[in-house]
Amino acid sequence: MRARLFLMLTAINFLDAFITGAYMLIVPLLMVKRGISLSSIGFAFSALPVAFLIFRMFFSSAADSVGFRKFFNINALSNFASALLYTVSASPSSYATAKAVQGVKDAAIWAVNRNAVYEAAEGRNPQMASSTIYFIRALATTIGAGASGLMISRMSFEQTFILLAVISALIFAPAWFSDTARRGHLTLKELFGRLDPRTVEWRVWRVALVMSLYTAASTLAVGFVLPIFLSESGFGYWEVGAILASYTGVGALLIPITLRTNPSMEKVVFVQIFLYLPAAIMIPLTGGNLMIAMVLVMGLGEAVSRIVWEALISQEAIGRENIATIIGFLHVPSNLISIPSYVLAGVLVEKFGYMASFSAAAILFLFYSVTALRNLGECYIKCL
Repeated sequence: MRARLFLMLTAINFLDAFITGAYMLIVPLLMVKRGISLSSIGFAFSALPVAFLIFRMFFSSAADSVGFRKFFNINALSNFASALLYTVSASPSSYATAKAVQGVKDAAIWAVNRNAVYEAAEGRNPQMASSTIYFIRALATTIGAGASGLMISRMSFEQTFILLAVISALIFAPAWFSDTARRGHLTLKELFGRLDPRTVEWRVWRVALVMSLYTAASTLAVGFVLPIFLSESGFGYWEVGAILASYTGVGALLIPITLRTNPSMEKVVFVQIFLYLPAAIMIPLTGGNLMIAMVLVMGLGEAVSRIVWEALISQEAIGRENIATIIGFLHVPSNLISIPSYVLAGVLVEKFGYMASFSAAAILFLFYSVTALRNLGECYIKCL
């Protein structure tokens, strides 16, 4: 394994995920505080996947030729800009602009992240390497959500965003040392040629559609819904932050344990269904400590499902010449489905209550789990 490259990737992912975890908590809570309706919040949040989809595909197509550093720098710059935009936002349209810039920062890192991890792994258990980075990101998201809850309970939202902008600037340092040798000259014809969806096999699109079911489920249950639900259930800012931190934290701790045991995909899928479905349905029906317990159980189920997610991606991408582009196409349906999912989440909660949103998520998660297993067949984690 290329140790220095992997270390730089770890630093970049930790800082980026820390900021993402902070946004996960404070952006929806601030929008509610400013009197913005849930349906308007859903529309504003839908700007993120739109920007992510557009920029991700262009970035991915270029990344196979121009290397990693440029995109990690774009990630750092977009993190910085989104934090400043959130600082001055006051209307749904201004929040939508900030969300779009956040989508660009996500597009930049994910256009090259897995490809860089695979290169750092040098063919030695790439799925384990990518899951390790996921563990780092989950841990950083946990810390970011918890720390931001504490920050907004002790300082203003604006001061918190300025602090996040400062943290964003730190990403430039590891980004500078993350590059590899230039892959070659890229022409516009080659750039757009790689973006032709007709060149992608049906098998890749089929897996991409399966992955989109998970994205829809996660958007409906977590997205902006979970932090607002917890806040409306009577929890303070720091308590909501602690619960969201625990949501990602318990899963982060479970991932390395699960990977070490090398379970079959059948067992992984069974566990994720067993944990996620009943918990998602029970969350809006319970309260107090039992509700918190259900949130944590759902977090465990979602964390386990990320093993299946990474297995699907590595199965289709590893060994191809244009890895970054294929990974980009695999995420197209997920980004498309998240646009109406954000809007639908707000409408469902406003019209029918939180039970509708969490139940819809449970059903979609079940479909994802079953269809993902069918596409993976007899594959095991240790064989990837």
